[in-house]
Formats: sequence, structure tokens, C-alpha cells
Amino acid sequence: MQLRLTWKRIAAAAVGASLLGLLVAWSGVIGIGASSGHWKVTDWFLHWVMQNSVRTHAIGITAPPLDRPELVRRGAGHFATGCAPCHGAPGEPRNPVVLRQTPPPPALDDLGHWKDRELFWIVENGVKFTAMPAWPAAGRDDEVWAVVAFLRAMQDMPAERYRTLAFGGEPPSAGLAALSQPATAVLADCARCHGRDGNGRDAHGQVDGAFPILAGQGERYLHDALEAYAAGRRHSGIMQPAAHRAGAAERSALAAHYARQTPAAREPPAAANERLAELGAAIAQVGLPSQGVPACFACHDAPARARNPGFPRLDGQPADYLATQLRLWRDDMRGGGPYAHLMRRIAHELEPEQIDAVAVFFAGRQE
Repeated sequence: MQLRLTWKRIAAAAVGASLLGLLVAWSGVIGIGASSGHWKVTDWFLHWVMQNSVRTHAIGITAPPLDRPELVRRGAGHFATGCAPCHGAPGEPRNPVVLRQTPPPPALDDLGHWKDRELFWIVENGVKFTAMPAWPAAGRDDEVWAVVAFLRAMQDMPAERYRTLAFGGEPPSAGLAALSQPATAVLADCARCHGRDGNGRDAHGQVDGAFPILAGQGERYLHDALEAYAAGRRHSGIMQPAAHRAGAAERSALAAHYARQTPAAREPPAAANERLAELGAAIAQVGLPSQGVPACFACHDAPARARNPGFPRLDGQPADYLATQLRLWRDDMRGGGPYAHLMRRIAHELEPEQIDAVAVFFAGRQE
């Protein structure tokens, strides 16, 4: 007897197979417990699909230079709280609890088979069907690249070096007595990156530009920024979780603490481009009337901040940080406090060179 294949029979077979699959799923006999793990073929297939997907989706991504010390230190601060609990770290083995996940999070001590752009894609987008989340703040490529830079530097990193990068080593500064016990505990979290004195020094006591300087910043501005981070109005995969972990009372206490600190005395960085610095000075003092850009000093010099403590102090901030913030304003990727709409409008009118010029000028200015 010869069975003839017809479209009706093929369709009926497909419907029957679908109904059988639904019946098996409905019955509950399929085990979904993580304790049993995947079959080897399932595990291989999922990883094969993931690797191919990452390779394809990462095409076209161009990595910036990743060997900058400040970029590595910036990534280390987030890694310690956001990544190490699952993946482990130099001197810190993976937690036995997370090793019971299916699939378990991999150790990150051998990443040679991944390209920089592929690591970027994974950190930014996460991986479905695993515990790997997407980056908490869409559009913050600068933060994602910092994590990738740290991942590269972490290979064969001594445990002591990791602890220095991720946790710092500064002694407590004056003024802690004014903080409550909960706020003191939260300050330790902040100090890993910004230092207890708000100057963000590296292991050698130098201000290297890895983090914005909080010392001497206005209390109202700091409080507004922390509230914006905690509420998700200001976007940062590093700061949003940190601000959210602190309560409202702790955020207020932290703002007051850092406002009391004194900016570290330092030699202003030499302008790599004098013409750029001069352009930045002109924009700060006069603005760009033809582009509808007011003078920066209208809001950001000392008399303006005295009139409105909600405006931040820009003098001495790292140029890279200032330029990044302006680009985020320009690209509508930066929220913030009650005056965010002012900077968004201004940044839209700035050309790339003008953004760099303003950043260079304020980075070299000591008020």
C-alpha cells in the first residue's frame, strides 16, 4: 500500500503534532527544575545559538581604546556589585548558590574567544534564558565600554589589585559623625568610586578623572541628582542601582556629607589644544548668540550658583565626564533634576567641537 502525501495530510499531521505537543506541555510531565540541568545536546545547542547570535549582532560595533586606566577603574566599581556576585572575581570564587542555576554563570577569567565588540553586545543586551540581564540604562554605551575595559584588564589580575580597583583604600574623612549609622554604611558603597572625601582618587592618591568630583558640589544639586537616579529620571546603569539601594534619608545625608568636603588641590590639566580651550572660554563667558546658546557662567559660576544652589559646579570636573554629559543631553539620553530641560535645549545647539571645547575649558579651570 502506498501512502500518497497531499497538502491536506501534511497540514493534518502538522496540526496533530502541535496538539500532541500542547498535550504533553499541559500534562506537566516536562521537568523544568534547575536541579536536573540541561541535556548535553540542549546545552550545546543553546550555547551555539547564543555565540552565533552575538557574533552576528555585534557586527558593525567599533570598540574605543580600552587600555585607559580611568576606564578600567570605572568598570571595576560596577563589576564588584553588579557582576562579581554571580561571576566571581579575582580572589573571590563564584557563589555555590548561583552555580546551581541552569545554565550557571560562567567564570570570566578566560575571555579570549570573545571580541571586544561581542563583549560589549553581551553586557549591553544580556542573554535570554539565562540570569544575564541587559544593562539597566539604555544608551549609556560609555558605561558598558568601561565594564568591557575592566573585563579585559581583569584577565590574570592579582586579587590585591582587584580589591584596590573595586573597593579603593581611603581612610575615613572628617565629618562622618554627622551621618547616621545607615548612611555611614551607604557611604562605604559610594566611597568605592568617589572616595569618602568626594575627590575620586586612584590607588596612588591622584585624581585621574575616572569619576566626577563630588567634593564641594552644592548640596541641593547632589540631592536632586541622587533622587533623579533613584527614580530613574537620570539614566545610568552604575548610579541608578546605587542610588536605589539607599533610602531617602540616606540620600539626603550623603548629599550633605559630600557638599561639606573640600575639592583636592591639584594642578589643572594642560589643554592639549589651546584653540579648543580658548573656544571653550568664549562659550563659557559669552555663549554662542547666533546658535541661541547662553554663556555657561550664567548658571555655573559661583554667583549664579549662590542664587540657585540647584545648578552644579563644573570647575575641575574631568573633561571626559563633562563632554559625555553634554553628548547625552544632546542625544536626549540624559535626564536629571528640575533644570534638566534647560540643558537639553542648549546641548541640542552645540556642535561636537564646541562640546569638547567647553569640557576642556572647565576641566582646566580652578574657581
